[in-house]
Order: sequence, then C-alpha cells, then structure tokens
Amino acid sequence: MSKDLSTPNTGDVNTAVVANVIDQLMRPLLESIGTLLKNNTEAMEQIAASQDVIRNRMEALEKQVRLQTPVTDRQARYIADAAREKARELLDKKGVDDKKAVTKLAGAIKKAVMARYGIGNLREVPRCEYTVAMSQIETWNSALTVLEIVKEARARAEENHAD
Repeated sequence: MSKDLSTPNTGDVNTAVVANVIDQLMRPLLESIGTLLKNNTEAMEQIAASQDVIRNRMEALEKQVRLQTPVTDRQARYIADAAREKARELLDKKGVDDKKAVTKLAGAIKKAVMARYGIGNLREVPRCEYTVAMSQIETWNSALTVLEIVKEARARAEENHAD
C-alpha cells in the first residue's frame, strides 16, 4: 500500500508548519544568545586592552625601580678599585709610577662611568648596571687624558729630581 507523500493526511503534521513554529520560537532566543555573545566578546576585548595597559605600566615601573636601585657599598668600592687598577695599568704601560697620576686618572675613569649614568657618585650606579660599569672601566681608554696625566707626572718627577 503506497501512500502519497505530497498530500498530508489529517492528523499528520506538515513539516513546513513545524519549521515555521520552531523558527518563531527559537529566533528571539538565538538572537538574544548572539547579542549576549557579542557583548561578552566586546567585554573580553576591553579587559584584554586594560590588561595590556596594566602590563605595560608594570614593566615601566619595574624598569624604573631597577634603574633607581643603587649598587651596594661593596659594589661601589669594587668599581672604584677597578678604576684605580685600570689607571695603574695604563700608566704602567707609559712607564709612570706616580701616586698622584694614578689618583687623577682613576678619577677621570670614574667620572666617565658617572657621566654615562648622569650621577654624582659611584654609589648611585644602578645595581642592574654594575657589570656594564665594570666592563666600561675594563675597556676605558682615553689616549689624550692618559697623555696629559703622563706629562704632568713626568713634570713632577723632573721637579723632584731637580731639587
């Protein structure tokens, strides 16, 4: 017995009518869910943007704190000792053994380190820059300054020998 599917029987539900009813019931629900998801997405984007701003500010503050944390007293002494040692080394290469010359050249080396950071004394060197300061001293070489101090030391030596 074959049934004609094109004509609905009484009691049979037309699928188009069911689809239309479901569409009318579900459309407002789905639209409100879509609006809710859109609002949630926008809120999450705003939160992410706020977190980026906070992260950037935190990084800037951390950097500022690192740069404002000075070396310890011991590290400042090590920097000063390294400057004196470098001064002795440079003057020894020129054949000069003069305490005043060593002190003056060490002062010039320390001044170069302080000028790099725009500070007034070695204790203000940022702790995170300690190795950089030590490296700067290790590679410091101002030929004109060394030559000037060597000339002064030799002039002092000649004065002492002439007396």
